[in-house]
Amino acid sequence: MTNRNETDETPSPGVAHGLLRLVAMKTLAASSFLLLFLCGPALAESAPPARTDSLKVHFAQREAAATRAFDVIVSPDHPCATASEKSSDHEIQLKACVTGDAHLDIEWFTRSPSGEYRSTSSLPLTRGATAELGATSGPRLGVTVQ
Repeated sequence: MTNRNETDETPSPGVAHGLLRLVAMKTLAASSFLLLFLCGPALAESAPPARTDSLKVHFAQREAAATRAFDVIVSPDHPCATASEKSSDHEIQLKACVTGDAHLDIEWFTRSPSGEYRSTSSLPLTRGATAELGATSGPRLGVTVQ
């Protein structure tokens, strides 16, 4: 049997535990720094997610033999859109607004040599919805939500 003395090179259990703790802390610190270094720019400069809830509204205004087409886009960020056309013999004004209860409110006005027509309507705001608005024997407005 040999006796151990304090000059042996084997560290005591308390010292070994301290060295392991120091190595673990260095590893944790290095990993944290690396994670922050790699992800920091992505977190700091992240753009807002693209919104996919924009809808295109197609209008086709028919009067006599003439048809005029207009497209507008509405979204939660820009709930109203307008389109208009004016010349010496005709005028059309269109306005489409998304409401909080998932409807599309439409206001339109048309003027031609045969007269003026003004209408306000509302239809469900769903992709693929279509409506034909207007006077039976006068100007008509076809609406398609795309």
